[in-house]
Amino acid sequence: AKELISIINTTVKRGGDVVIPSFAIERAQDIIFELNKYYTTYIKTENRDFLSVPVYVDSPLTVSATEIFLRNPDCFDKDTLNLINIGNNPLDFRNLNFTRSVEESKQINFSKESKVIISASGMCTAGRIKHHLKHNLWRKESSIVFVGYQANGTLGRRIKEGEKVVKIFGEEIQVNAKICSLEGFSGHADREGIIRWIKSFKNRPKKIFVVHGEEEATEEISRKIEEELKIKTHIPELGETLSIERRKRFAWREIRNR
Repeated sequence: AKELISIINTTVKRGGDVVIPSFAIERAQDIIFELNKYYTTYIKTENRDFLSVPVYVDSPLTVSATEIFLRNPDCFDKDTLNLINIGNNPLDFRNLNFTRSVEESKQINFSKESKVIISASGMCTAGRIKHHLKHNLWRKESSIVFVGYQANGTLGRRIKEGEKVVKIFGEEIQVNAKICSLEGFSGHADREGIIRWIKSFKNRPKKIFVVHGEEEATEEISRKIEEELKIKTHIPELGETLSIERRKRFAWREIRNR
């Protein structure tokens, strides 16, 4: 989070915007939560630039999801509830703006002041984020901050990997903005985290299917699981059909309990 604040301050001093492609559920709320910490704790510090920057959450789905979070405080953890009890809404702070309508979204890019824009989709394949990228990628004073996984072949992946020109809405856009990646916000568990999670099982699985990852990463985690945990693994191929049979004792227990 400190790195994000640093990026915002540096970008504001250049006169640019900070554009954050984000998944609408959980990731966007994580970012709002972290920004809230700094808006409340930096009041008495020298970071005046940050405090004056408006933050726009420009995604109808993200706005709706955030409202659901706020309506269900009983699902928050203890630390978050403590913040609420002292009057600090963790998903709200001064200068935070939620936009739903198309007209409100358009007005964001008409504003000449520096700003932070959080918008979906997270991989830049659709949604309002594409408009914000079109307005900011060519600006060397702006920053694009990736906070989540970018799948191969997506616009987000191409930008993240350094393509100098990308096509958005049929128009070629020069990539002059500063491209940043904050892996700390990623929802994907790292290798050691997965190993710890499997170790926590009371009854460990006989076999593990490794999916949803880059080829090199899935091969590495498969090797790690087999070497360290002595559990067989399998990496399914695209279109492969697998048959998983229920063990008899579980089938009998299910029938008996009906």
